[in-house]
Amino acid sequence: MRILFSIILLCLIAALLSCARVARRSGKSIAPSVMYLLLALVPPMAGNLILIISTRQSLSVLGCYVYFLGMDLVVLALLRFTSDYCAMPWPRRWRIAAWVLLSADALQILANPFTGHAFGIEEIVAYGAPYFRLVPYLGQTFHRILDYSIVAVVLIIFFVKTLRSPRINSERYSVILSTMVFTTAWETVYIFSRTPMDRSMIGFGVFGLLVFYFSLYYHPYRLLDRMLAAVASEIPDALFFFDLNGHCIWVNKRGGELAGLGSQDYEAVPARLKTLLGFTGSEEGAWSEARIIGSGDAMRSYVLEHRAVTDDKDRPIGSFLTVRDNSDEQKTLQREIYNATHDRLTQVYNRAGYDLLLSGMDLNQTLMLLIDGDHFKLINDRYGHETGDRTLQRIARAVERNFRSEDYVCRIGGDEFVVLMLHGYPAQSDQIRDRVRRINDELAEPAEDLPPISISVGCAHGRDAADCAALFDHADHALYETKRNGRNGVTFYTASGP
Repeated sequence: MRILFSIILLCLIAALLSCARVARRSGKSIAPSVMYLLLALVPPMAGNLILIISTRQSLSVLGCYVYFLGMDLVVLALLRFTSDYCAMPWPRRWRIAAWVLLSADALQILANPFTGHAFGIEEIVAYGAPYFRLVPYLGQTFHRILDYSIVAVVLIIFFVKTLRSPRINSERYSVILSTMVFTTAWETVYIFSRTPMDRSMIGFGVFGLLVFYFSLYYHPYRLLDRMLAAVASEIPDALFFFDLNGHCIWVNKRGGELAGLGSQDYEAVPARLKTLLGFTGSEEGAWSEARIIGSGDAMRSYVLEHRAVTDDKDRPIGSFLTVRDNSDEQKTLQREIYNATHDRLTQVYNRAGYDLLLSGMDLNQTLMLLIDGDHFKLINDRYGHETGDRTLQRIARAVERNFRSEDYVCRIGGDEFVVLMLHGYPAQSDQIRDRVRRINDELAEPAEDLPPISISVGCAHGRDAADCAALFDHADHALYETKRNGRNGVTFYTASGP
């Protein structure tokens, strides 16, 4: 049994030294404290090893000194580790007090060869061979009370952190706490039972390895998975995960609502996404695009983002798709654009909308009609501005009804309107005259207590103009000719004159 215990201790010492070397190279802030604790555990374990293998009194006494002084180092390193691991910096006076007490304890143990006050040893037989067991005196009692008191403080700190920390942190605190409790209990049982051959340092070695793992490498993956799934389930974006074959393997709550899932029927997701968004789940690579479904009030706008998922070796393992419903944003944007480009009174394009439309048109295929209400000022003066506003609205509706849906009607100021005819040609002059005549016939009839009014129109084609300003000047010149000729009609601009 002595050989077995010795081999176990040697393996644990080697493991602690190896882990201390790894911790030294780690870039984590807790790594130095972990390294010091692992190295501090080696001396008492080496002392314990000497006691197990020794059959001579002098060697056993040496093992006792190495063991006791090593335990003071362990307690000191444990204090530093606890402070860093639990994020509880010790007040400077507490650190000084701990150093003073542990240094005093080490000195009184080192004085034992001269005073004999700390401990003695007695020879017994264990596993068929001589074994020298500790006989505690007053100095050893002080040593145990001091070390146990400090360990008790550490246990209390870990216990409180376990109770008060979020679950993701309390798990790692509780593991270290339970290991310390077990190791301390094991050592206590040995002390009071006087069992031959102290093997409690095996527990200390295991404790050191657990500290190394939980401090530097442990991640609560299952708990993190549950937390991330809970977070992902509550995000406002729809989230879909797919395997390499394009099969859906997980959907968050918003995704289930979007796909119309009554339960976890993930197999139906690709077909429903294909119908709704044109997405099959087999798309590759990283991409992002916007898709609009429907129109008018039923319009829905979505932003799709697709990303590949790889493992820690950069091997593809699947993909995920996020779908953000930005319909309200798009409707708000469209409403803002509409308000910025449309006249509030007549609901046709305003001057800003006119400029925007004209800047994107091919002048070689554009007819411009400049429209003016005849004697509109008299209506304002005689009937008031409210009647004048309603008359402008009537003009705008009449013009819209008598031109094509693809033509743009704009109010550019006062009673001045413009019609921009896409794919308009001079050969359409007879059609335009007929439309202007119908508009004037309609406006000549009193309606809704509004006085009759007529319009004068000047028409010009973009092929005769160098730019937009020239086109407007041509239409304005033609309008002037209409007014000069008695109003209530239309004049077409030509390069040789209207």
